[in-house]
Amino acid sequence: MVLLDSCFLIDLFAADDAAIAKLDEFDWRDASLSTLTVTEVGRWLPEPRRDRFESIIGRVDVLPYGFEESRRAVTEHGRLQQRGQPIGAVDTMIAATAIEANKPVLTRNVSEFKRTQASVTPY
Repeated sequence: MVLLDSCFLIDLFAADDAAIAKLDEFDWRDASLSTLTVTEVGRWLPEPRRDRFESIIGRVDVLPYGFEESRRAVTEHGRLQQRGQPIGAVDTMIAATAIEANKPVLTRNVSEFKRTQASVTPY
């Protein structure tokens, strides 16, 4: 259904009202994460929250960042550079993962992801 961006999970852990409200709009068990998001979020979580995070990632589809995603990210990066609208490397890779999986990115970072060819679902 959707690929959860790192900011969405971070906002959930921070009890952000917009993220919590968005969570009520879909079955989170139908959501996916990129392995990149697992790394990006997991490395910043304090130890007491890591168990909860592990529980979440154990219940959703975790999409790998592999060869096809890498190639797509290179293409996206080149296209964005050519247009003078580059975005961060990890966001480019997450967008590539979403494109390859044909899933929209659920994010509050709409301005960056809209520059890519990924579909975006804001919150």
